[in-house]
Amino acid sequence: MPRPKASKNKESSSNFKRIATSIVGIPLLIILIYYGTPLHFWLLITGCILLGLVEFYQIMAKANIRCFSLLGLGLGLLTSIAFFQREGSFLPHSLVISLVVSLAVVVPFVGYLFYFHDLSTVIPELFGTLGGIFYVAWLLGHIIWIRGLSHGKALIFYLLLVVWSGDTFAYYTGSLLGKHRLSPRISPKKTIEGSIGGILGSILVSIIAHFTFLKPISLGNSILLGLVLNVFGQLGDLAESLLKRGAGVKDSGTLIPGHGGILDRIDSLIFAGPALFYFLALYLPK
Repeated sequence: MPRPKASKNKESSSNFKRIATSIVGIPLLIILIYYGTPLHFWLLITGCILLGLVEFYQIMAKANIRCFSLLGLGLGLLTSIAFFQREGSFLPHSLVISLVVSLAVVVPFVGYLFYFHDLSTVIPELFGTLGGIFYVAWLLGHIIWIRGLSHGKALIFYLLLVVWSGDTFAYYTGSLLGKHRLSPRISPKKTIEGSIGGILGSILVSIIAHFTFLKPISLGNSILLGLVLNVFGQLGDLAESLLKRGAGVKDSGTLIPGHGGILDRIDSLIFAGPALFYFLALYLPK
């Protein structure tokens, strides 16, 4: 059955907005990463964390889970501050991180001891608040750590290229060859064929990165990293879709024309960023 004309026009309009946003946004992002200092990059990620937390708590509200969102935003900002480090250092000050993580757990509990509406809803509200801090702020904070490493700029470009090129390969492979649904209940449009195409695309881009601007990572590790980052990127994408499906919403927000909200744009990076950091923690000589 042919698609209705109105549906085709809506899809074309969405694609145009997506392309226009990319044309404007990608060069600005490249300029900020390449010419900016670690502080500038921290400000960018912190902005993403705070906007992402706002969207996360809006999703929770759509699922009828009231969260202590102001507290979550404050602790999310504190988590981001704890992640900041100077360029060239490797592992951060573990005592500060431990303190912030402990506060992120303890403070919401204490807050709910004195401020709650209904005891029967305390558990989902409390863990919804905590979930935002750890899902958005803690996981995204690892990208700040990556920027502080030696070759930090190159590693950030590498992460973005491998993850987002994998998304592109998956989309076009799925559109052309997709027949078998990957996860029908969570993301009906994603296919196994698209997933495989995305993995191969990420591995290809990772190999190209090795031969061009990221030679310190060996060819073998580049192939492995391409696979690992794509798999974690796809899992991150599905994880955000799971939240949206549970709340009955299509997009996390409307901030980015053609892309939805900030979480819709960075959902793959939320899981892939920590995967890259811990791979580097094991791989790089101490």
